[in-house]
Amino acid sequence: MRLLVAASAMLALSAVVPRAGAQTVETPIAFDSAQRVTAVTPALAERLRLAPPVWPVVGEYREARLYRTSPDGGFVLVAARAGGAFERFGLLPDRVSALRAAIDAAVIATGHPGGDLVADISEPAGNGFARHLTVLSALAYGPLAASLADDPKAAGALYLVTTGGTFFIAYDAAQSGHITRAQSDLASNLGLAAGLGGWGLGFAAAGNSDKGVRGAALGSALVGTIAGASLGRTMTDAEAHGATVGIETAAAATWALASAAGASDRTTAGIVAGSEFVGFPLGVAYPRRASYRVTAGDLNAVQTAGLVGVLYGAAIGGRSGAGSRQLGIALGSSYVAGALVGDLAIAQPFDLSTSEANIGTVGALAGSLIGLAIPVLAESDDNGFIFGAAAVGATLGLSAALAIANPSRGRSSRLGRAVNLGRERGVHVTLATPAILGMMWHRPGAYSLVRLSF
Repeated sequence: MRLLVAASAMLALSAVVPRAGAQTVETPIAFDSAQRVTAVTPALAERLRLAPPVWPVVGEYREARLYRTSPDGGFVLVAARAGGAFERFGLLPDRVSALRAAIDAAVIATGHPGGDLVADISEPAGNGFARHLTVLSALAYGPLAASLADDPKAAGALYLVTTGGTFFIAYDAAQSGHITRAQSDLASNLGLAAGLGGWGLGFAAAGNSDKGVRGAALGSALVGTIAGASLGRTMTDAEAHGATVGIETAAAATWALASAAGASDRTTAGIVAGSEFVGFPLGVAYPRRASYRVTAGDLNAVQTAGLVGVLYGAAIGGRSGAGSRQLGIALGSSYVAGALVGDLAIAQPFDLSTSEANIGTVGALAGSLIGLAIPVLAESDDNGFIFGAAAVGATLGLSAALAIANPSRGRSSRLGRAVNLGRERGVHVTLATPAILGMMWHRPGAYSLVRLSF
């Protein structure tokens, strides 16, 4: 009788209590065959040209991830919306295959068949965007705006309003969460480059730097900033930095060539300004098309190496009595040479992070200051000796800082004999420090400045 009552109770409970279903497990999987694309942001979706019906997510969202469900063997795409909600899209295997094929094809079309495209996808910049533009405004926009006023009080007011207004505009844009680090870097760098380009074109046309030319420079800087924020939306950090390196290298090479050809200052300024339109696409293509991986940190280090090269150029062409032609040839060509050495010795063998590259830049600056101690102690006023000592110190400081930042990537350096800037894939690049010092001290002899061995 008790057994009958218990059975009746169980049957009654089963009628009112829902039966527990089988547990569903969701396992995250990659979108692509190379197993590199684990999340798709709006910037990446736009870059890969993902759209319905292959891509089901529309509207604003932060990122989307793909999961395999078990035990049913299905798939679900989860999109995190900007307001904190999550939207789920159930996908059949054929839809997932079509989405994967579309992403694989798009990655190959961008020049990253190995999937390196997503390794450097830019993260949100946050308040760094406001910080970058405020600094740019304080150093460039504000002074240019102030220079357009004739009254000192009005000039001061323009400077303060321009700098302060830039902060609030940039900060408001940063709060949307849609500004990436690539946009932030490109907006500030392209703004500065465009401002200089506008001044160069104005000087080439007017032959002076009067108010009209300065106004053109300010307008060009603002246009460059807006263009940088727009163009950087679908760029990686490396591509944004590559654009800056391309602009600088093209400008330096053009300056050297125009100076060698004996062009006038106005013609040179116009040609250098025009070279930015060539350097920008070449710089963006550099990390995309290189046969080796190029990170944003690598490009920062290449820039630093180019500036170190300028110090060597100043040591050679900055002597007393050197004209603008000799100076243009020396400085322009030395920047290009330094950037090429940086590519060969740093970008190719290493994959530097941005923080490691920043340490290298600080090391180069600190090394140049230490190098300047030599002419100070010698009480020398020889420009070649001063810049040469700074250049050698910067070279040693850059090499030492990169080795300290990541010892596994560093290579042994023997002060007083040679500085080994990099060695991988069987390539050795060394700078002969005693030879450089001998040239600065005007000692006769045959010198070997760079040694490349395989």
